[in-house]
Amino acid sequence: MKQVNQIVHLTNSKDVLKSILENGFFTSYAKEKFGKQNVLIPMISFANILFRDIGEKEVVDYGKYGIVFDRDYIIEKFDLNPVFYVKNESEIEEIFPYNFQTSIIPQTLHLAKKFYKESNCSTFSDRIRINPISDEVKSLLDTLDKDVNDNFIHSIKVIFENYFLNTMKQILLLKPFKVENKEGVTKIAYNEREWRKSFFDLHYISEIKPDGKINEQYEKWINTSKPHFTDKYILKFDIAEVQYVYVENENEVEEVKNFVTKKFQKNIEVFTLSELKEREI
Repeated sequence: MKQVNQIVHLTNSKDVLKSILENGFFTSYAKEKFGKQNVLIPMISFANILFRDIGEKEVVDYGKYGIVFDRDYIIEKFDLNPVFYVKNESEIEEIFPYNFQTSIIPQTLHLAKKFYKESNCSTFSDRIRINPISDEVKSLLDTLDKDVNDNFIHSIKVIFENYFLNTMKQILLLKPFKVENKEGVTKIAYNEREWRKSFFDLHYISEIKPDGKINEQYEKWINTSKPHFTDKYILKFDIAEVQYVYVENENEVEEVKNFVTKKFQKNIEVFTLSELKEREI
């Protein structure tokens, strides 16, 4: 059975290519859109595709330079995961944000119990309004009272903490089936066969906060030049682990080879993308 045994990281800059070879891959936030909501997801991304599918008007057009690894080897080394492609504006697309939101409040039931004791109210929602809140979570808050068992509250807290963390990990690997590029052209992202490195202590950032206001953290990172993290969240590799590097022009081949030899005292195979496409035939 035929398989695509390579995995590629693409970049649009020769200087970035050299930086990756020297320093490793840096993590940055990338914008995704789910329904009407823009979010920033921290990642380092790769594509499990053939060379013929790279380039302008092809499946992937994220840059004219690339670093190629053996798929199975680098997936294990970097602990990569394939993204979860979801149909745009579908029920599935909404499930993950819903799970995330509904898992937060149940982690604070001990505070709700304290409120019941101090206010002597009949139900939580009589005194405090929370938005957004699901009917299920509202009902959970309203069934509490000042005498509810603390061990029970702790058990609920632990369950929803795990629920929250697992949902967060899943959201970091989500990708819409269709996306728009910077020119507003719709592309089928599913064809890119994307794999990601996610650092699960970095969370996604929504453009709009629950109160409807612009998220300051979103504004900060969307207006910050990449790479966003250069002191941690880095994927390091040995230059010998690289299968190929490809560049835009023939006159850049020797330049990159000499760069690697000077930095690492090792040789590396460098081609133009056109050459790799011809070898693939």
